[in-house]
Amino acid sequence: MLRRFWYAACFSVDVTTEPVARTVLGTKLVLWRAAPNRSVSAALDLCAHRDAPLSKGWIANCHLVCAYHGWEWDAAGRTKRIPQFPDSPHPTKSGLTMVAAQERYGMVWVCLDDDPIADIPPVPEYGAPGWRVVPEYEYPFACTAMHLLENNFDPGHVAFVHRGTFGNPDRPELTDTEVTREPYGIKTSGEVPVDARPGESGATVRTTVSKVYAPFFGHIHITYPDGLRHVMVKAITPVDDTHCSLAQIVLRTDAEADRPAADILAFDVAVENEDRDMLESLPVPFPLAPHLNAHARADRNSLAIRRMWTDLITARWLPAY
Repeated sequence: MLRRFWYAACFSVDVTTEPVARTVLGTKLVLWRAAPNRSVSAALDLCAHRDAPLSKGWIANCHLVCAYHGWEWDAAGRTKRIPQFPDSPHPTKSGLTMVAAQERYGMVWVCLDDDPIADIPPVPEYGAPGWRVVPEYEYPFACTAMHLLENNFDPGHVAFVHRGTFGNPDRPELTDTEVTREPYGIKTSGEVPVDARPGESGATVRTTVSKVYAPFFGHIHITYPDGLRHVMVKAITPVDDTHCSLAQIVLRTDAEADRPAADILAFDVAVENEDRDMLESLPVPFPLAPHLNAHARADRNSLAIRRMWTDLITARWLPAY
């Protein structure tokens, strides 16, 4: 089921003139551009000849070259050259196993299945008038994608895990969140008191409308009392059963002169490090069944997300977006 969704494998700027290795759902991939400014190609990171990782190769004459025996393929994965006997017919099985790839929001998205359930999640603020983009990083996590997604929609941890950045253990109280199941996944809204906002100091309140696009994509829209709007795009990709990555961008309605992108990035790096320190200490696998944990009033978001995942993997519900 999870193979039928699109995942952000990396940022577009990371795929230049050298092959790039990534792993999605335990599947090793190679990403490359046949030439600068060309679209990204993706394939299984496995040469059909002697199983060498193609990500160890290079690009020559717009072809991906295997580092083991020098076989070459074009952007569509078709065999173009076998240097040892260049005039001989190419073996039938010599082509690459290609994977669907698209670029959107400055990221490279891949789908491992030929029949995706849904499109790449929408980000209407990206490229819209009045919004600027703050590119961030791929953050690696040694935890499941479920742990990371749930953490990002858990208001109760902010006061404690993030006490070094914007949380305050002396102000842990929350207002009730409103949670609804939507065609795309989950929508939640509520308020969280914080001691700072990215790159600034001073207590304030975040009024947040958050959306989970099944299975692991987060769109978190924050409005501050002075009218500033701050959107966090969280594209979470399961690497394997115990690791995931977060490709994150931020969109804001202010200008660089109001708050430099470098300040926002430094703040978010510190926040992600705080989350990582906690999440990587949790046991795996993820406890999906409700009876495996205690739950309180502040866990409405988490419980709704766990029900969504249960319905998804048991095929009782399929998202639409």
